[in-house]
Amino acid sequence: MSATEGDSVYESQPHIICFNEIKEAVERNHDGIIHTPLCVTVVMPERTPSASSQRCAELGADVILYGESTDDVIQYATKINSDFNHYLISPDDPEVIAGLGTVGIEIITQLPETDAVIVPVGGGALLAGTIVACKKLKCSCLVYGAECAKVPTMMKSLQAGKPVKVSPVTNLAQGLNASVVGDNAFATIKGRLDRMLLVDESYIAKAIISVLERERLVVDGAGVCALAAVMQGLVPELRGKRTVCILSGGNIDSGLLARTIQRGLGASGRLLRFAVPIPDHRSGLDRVANVLADENAVLKSLVTEQMWVHSDVSSTWGNFVVEVANAEHSLHLKDRIQEFYPSARFAITDVDKQKKN
Repeated sequence: MSATEGDSVYESQPHIICFNEIKEAVERNHDGIIHTPLCVTVVMPERTPSASSQRCAELGADVILYGESTDDVIQYATKINSDFNHYLISPDDPEVIAGLGTVGIEIITQLPETDAVIVPVGGGALLAGTIVACKKLKCSCLVYGAECAKVPTMMKSLQAGKPVKVSPVTNLAQGLNASVVGDNAFATIKGRLDRMLLVDESYIAKAIISVLERERLVVDGAGVCALAAVMQGLVPELRGKRTVCILSGGNIDSGLLARTIQRGLGASGRLLRFAVPIPDHRSGLDRVANVLADENAVLKSLVTEQMWVHSDVSSTWGNFVVEVANAEHSLHLKDRIQEFYPSARFAITDVDKQKKN
C-alpha cells in the first residue's frame, strides 16, 4: 500500500466508517490470526520511553527513533514507504478504525445496560470506531471523548468544523499527542459525538494512581484520560448512570511512572510541603517530630536552611515533605502544625482549594 492509499490525510474525500465494516473486523478476529514471520519497522519519536522501543524490539520489530513529535514520525515513515515500498499502516486507515470499533461492540454486547461510554482521544480512530458501534447497537448510549487540555486537538477541530492543526506540548498523556485528527475519523465522529471533555494534567496523574492502587493495573496517561475526566467532575450529568471508561493503554516507562506517582500524590493532597523555624540545638527537631508522629504522618524529605536566615541566628528553617492519608488528613495536619508554629509556611496546593470549597 502506498502512502497516498494508506494515509487518509491525502485523500480528497474522507471515508465515513459504517457498522458493517466493524462487523467484518469482528469476523476477521473470530477467524483467528495467521502467525507468519513479518518484517516490521516501527518508527517512534526520540523522546519515546526506552521501554516502549525495547518491547517492540523483543517482538521482532526493527525500531527507529526519529524526530521529536508524531508529525516527524509520520513524515519519516511516509518517506520510508515511498523509498522502499513498505506497507504503511496509518492510524486513520478505515480498517484500523473498524478494528478499533470492535471495542464498542464488546462493550454493548457484554454490558447492554451501558448508558454512556467515555473514550480517550488522540487522532480520533478509537473514538470513531467506538461511536459507530455503540450508537448502532444502542442508540440511547451517550459517547463522550476525553483529551488532555494541553493538546485540545479534537476540541479545536470540532469547533472549527474541520481538522485543524494544534502544536503538541509535553504532557502525561503523550499517547494522545496528535497534532491533527484523522480525516476519516473526524468525518465519522462529526455530528455523532455527545460531548468532548478537556482533562487537566493533574487529574491524569491522580487517575493513574487510583487505577494502580484500586485495580492493580498500570495504565499510561493517555489510556487513563477517560477516568480522569470523571474524577475531575466534568460529567455530573452521568452521576447514577452506568458509565464505561475505556482504559486504552499501559505504555508507560518505569521512571515516568515513579515521577507521575509523586506528582499525583501531591495533586491529591497526600503530600504536604511546609517550612517551620527550628531552634538550632540538638533537640530542636523534637517538637515537629512529635507532631508528625502523633498525626500519623510519614516524613519523606527534610532539608534545613541556615545560610539565608537573617531574622534569628539561633534558629534554622526546616523544609519538610510528609505523606498523609488523604486531603482531609493533610488539612488536619496543617492546622496542628500552625498551632505550634504560627509562622509556618505551606506550599500552595490543591488542598488549599479544597479548603475554600
